[in-house]
Amino acid sequence: MKALIALSAALLSGAANAADWPDTTLDWTLRAQAEARSANPDSALAPAATLLGAGRDCGTGEVRLRGRVGQIGFAGQAWAAGCDPGGVDRDGRVDELFWEGEAGPLHFTLGKKVVSWDVGFGFRPLDVVQRENRRALIDQQLEGVPVVMVEHFSSRVASTLVFANPGHSDEALRRDEQALAWRGFAQLPVADLHLLARWGAQERASLGAGFSSVPFDSLEVHGSSRWGQRATRLVGTWPAETPLATTTPWRDQVGGAFWQTLVGTQWTGENKISVLAEAWYDGTAPSESEWDAWRARNEAISGFAYAPAIARAGNLAWNAQALGQVNLHRTNLLLRAAYGGDTWQPEVDWLLTPADGGSVLSAALAWQGDRLRLEAGVRTYLGPSDAIYRQLPDRGNAYVIATLPF
Repeated sequence: MKALIALSAALLSGAANAADWPDTTLDWTLRAQAEARSANPDSALAPAATLLGAGRDCGTGEVRLRGRVGQIGFAGQAWAAGCDPGGVDRDGRVDELFWEGEAGPLHFTLGKKVVSWDVGFGFRPLDVVQRENRRALIDQQLEGVPVVMVEHFSSRVASTLVFANPGHSDEALRRDEQALAWRGFAQLPVADLHLLARWGAQERASLGAGFSSVPFDSLEVHGSSRWGQRATRLVGTWPAETPLATTTPWRDQVGGAFWQTLVGTQWTGENKISVLAEAWYDGTAPSESEWDAWRARNEAISGFAYAPAIARAGNLAWNAQALGQVNLHRTNLLLRAAYGGDTWQPEVDWLLTPADGGSVLSAALAWQGDRLRLEAGVRTYLGPSDAIYRQLPDRGNAYVIATLPF
């Protein structure tokens, strides 16, 4: 927050002299957001609803900043957020702050920057630097990763070498892991080809490839696949002698090899209507036997009548950590339909998990004026009562967003 305020003050103090800065851009965006949630009384985690904040309605006001001064790029945000019941949280973040330069055919980037790769819509196996959650209901400004990056471009070939998180501990995991990643891109007559190689301090070697092709004017086909020597998985280790734990049983652990694969296609008509279908497999997601153990542990916690209610609720709240993963099942199917009009932009998508019959149904509608943009959306969880998505603390949620750029 202090860094963001200092950066903003420096920029504002020089705004009167902006004409002296030939390569300066500065964009501000105001954003107001309201979100309503309904608690899920059918979840095994329902006794922990208060601890988990289930069913709380929240509001957020944000100021977002993005710009460039010469070879320096930056982005940040400050916000005030409050939930009912609950207090108001005020904070801020520097999302990007980087230097870019060139030397002959090479392009250099040094600093904190968003680096998103791959071709998928709902999931991206080759997105090994940014690791963006593509299934979030409400879009948020992404936070970059510390990188040292070298790029080379030609008319049909590009190559990128990234050293992510320099200086981080060798024990850091997931987005914070120190890693070296290379991506190659080639524009071939029949398809765009993506190649990937990565070496991480913890996850070791990883190789991948992807493609995107347009066989007909209205039809696009894409896919990507990645193999990794090690995967970081969220693992629950419960005590054997009692149903209750005294500390959270969930830890990130680096385990064995894995595969991630996605295939998809999108049709777009002249009337601006598009239909997308994607299927993917994520070998780092929990297996069905792991979910069976999770359900059994919830039953054991709830049935331990000798323990105080607050102790049982606390253990159930810890078990909710397993539901925060990007993919809750290894096999997923996504269907999406949207209309890309100039003013009205409706869309609906349906994520299905064949393993247990659960699904996530989302719908959104955006209105775009000359500057003001209004958005509204809803999400609900469907399927059998024992499906994992039906065990989320919230049964569903809805939101309204107003965005005004300057």
